[in-house]
Parts: sequence; structure tokens; C-alpha cells
Amino acid sequence: MNSESKQKVLHPSRHQSGLSLIELMISMVVGLFLLAGVVTNFIATTKSDSKREAVSEMDANAVLAFEYLRRTISHAGYPSMENTPMETPFYTVDRDIPNPDSCGDGSKRDFHTIEKNRRTHDEDTDRDYLMVVSLADNPCVSGATRCDGPSRVADINPAALVYTDCNGGGALRDRRAVACSTDPDVGMDDSRDAKIYSAFWLKKYHTSPEDRTLYCEGNRGGSQPIVKDVEAIQYLYGVRDAAGNTNYRNATQVESLDQWPMVTSVQVGLLMRSSNQYVLDKPSTKTRYNLLKQNIDIHDRDKRRLFRVYTTTINLENRK
Repeated sequence: MNSESKQKVLHPSRHQSGLSLIELMISMVVGLFLLAGVVTNFIATTKSDSKREAVSEMDANAVLAFEYLRRTISHAGYPSMENTPMETPFYTVDRDIPNPDSCGDGSKRDFHTIEKNRRTHDEDTDRDYLMVVSLADNPCVSGATRCDGPSRVADINPAALVYTDCNGGGALRDRRAVACSTDPDVGMDDSRDAKIYSAFWLKKYHTSPEDRTLYCEGNRGGSQPIVKDVEAIQYLYGVRDAAGNTNYRNATQVESLDQWPMVTSVQVGLLMRSSNQYVLDKPSTKTRYNLLKQNIDIHDRDKRRLFRVYTTTINLENRK
């Protein structure tokens, strides 16, 4: 082996070199492009997830609101098991509500008095009020003065359908529930006075933490919030004529024509909003929504929220 060959073997590193500055810069640029793609995809996915979560939340809130409304409105005008005549399924601000002080045993009939302005009427263009009236069943079997507690299960009347308001007020099957019912023997002196009132109203006051909250208020249980982030609520009442045709009208129209006894269904419209005020990247260009023939305008401060319209029709089971 000559000296030149030996040198090549002993010093192979002389022919190796690291990355040049240009190669390093190219690698960094490529890496930045790849990283930018990953970050962009992550941001897009996050925003998409945020919108999906907002829609899911609005869907769930609308379902809950409709559940409360359907359960109460479907029993509007309920005549109780005694089939006591009911003059109207809804009470308006122009109607006086019979309000006897006591029930059959002398106990106070109502724990809570619903304010007059929360009775059925149209107000502004974005929040209607609705007040349902039903007659109370005796939750216990005939002859029993109470049926609450495990020792009185046998005295519960399984046929009793309505004896609580929309909040569940009056659910306790005690002496008062029996005495305030339509039971001809142990209930109200006049069974027509055994009324249960349930009102639904929307609180809109943007400086309050309870802004855009749908409330349920009953004469037996008071007022409590049901669902938040309800931007608007509207009702139309299905009036059925002698020919069997149904025309939907607002409360003002029904009241002026004195057609409440002819109402057999109610259309309910909800405009829900996202709880997150900044779901959208920029203010939406859609600032008006149509809700049961009413135009609802969105305030500037809410233009980055998501909004969605929900509607349903509720049949009055006791008005055919």
C-alpha cells in the first residue's frame, strides 16, 4: 500500500461536510410551510368544533324548551276528571282571573300570584307571553284526604292527570292538593275555581346575567328559569271554524274576535342564540330572522353569535 492510498484510508473525513447555509435555510422554509399547514388545519378544526358545539347546545336548549311548553300547553283547557266546563284555555291581560282565597278545607289556594302583564298577549315583535289555565284533578282516590308518603301509595289515583303547574308546584299529594281540586266532595266549593295557571315569559335585559332566559311561572310553585339564550319567542293560535278549517292568528287577533274557546292548537317559534358571543370570526351579514311571520332584528353586539330558528305545533288535547 503506497502512502497516498494509506492517507485516504486514515483520513476519510476529509471528503465529508455538513449542511451548507443554503441547504439549512431551505430546510427551515420547508419546515415552516409544513408547520403552517398543521397550525392552519388545527385552527380550522377548532373553529369548526366550536360551531358544532354551539349548534348542539342550541338544539338541546330548544328541545328542553319545547318539552316544557308542550307538556303544559297540550293541557290548556283541561276540564279535570270531573269534566267541569272551561270557558277558555288561556287568560289574557283583559280578563279577570277568579281567585278565591281558600280551598275546600280553608287552606290558601295559591302560593304565588302571577303578574297581570305575564298573561297571554303579544308584546313588541320578539317576545310573546302565554298563560295556560287547566282544572286540577284530585291526585288521591275518592275518600282519601291525602296520599303522600310511602304509607299512602295505595291511595294514589293513577288516573289523575293534571294537578301541578308548569314548575311542578303542587306535586305533593297532601291535604291541600285534595282540597284545592275539582273533587265534588272534598275539593273546592265551586269546582270551576280549582284552576292551575302556568305562564311562560322571556326575560330580555342585556345587563343581567339572566338575559334572554325563558321562565315558567305557576300559581302553585312560583317562577323559575327554564332555558337560557332564547333570543325571541312567538306564538300563533290555531282557530278552528265550524267548517273544520284552522287559521293561525296572534293573541291580539284572537282576543279582538273573542275566539279563545275555538283555539285547538298553538304554533311556537323560538329563535335560539349561541351562549358564546364570539363564535363567528367576523360579524354576520345576516341580521334579520323570520319567526312565525315576525321579523327579528339582531343587535350589533350579537352579530358574532350563531342564531337558529325552531318551530313546532302543539295540539290542545281537550279542544277538538
